[in-house]
Amino acid sequence: MKLFTKTEDNATKCKKCGSDLHDAERLKRHEKIAHGRRVDVKCRNCGTEFRDPDDLRKHKKKCK
Repeated sequence: MKLFTKTEDNATKCKKCGSDLHDAERLKRHEKIAHGRRVDVKCRNCGTEFRDPDDLRKHKKKCK
């Protein structure tokens, strides 16, 4: 079972790479992560680096 179905009505296309995303918020996040300035954030516990601060936040919950 798919979580999302793509239709022309709800797809938003990235102008830089052509990726189809489901809404404007996802497009904004995609552009920031995939095409924005690269700002790595690092886990203080294990040293793993992430491009997105949200990914680091999720990682910290598991890394102790």
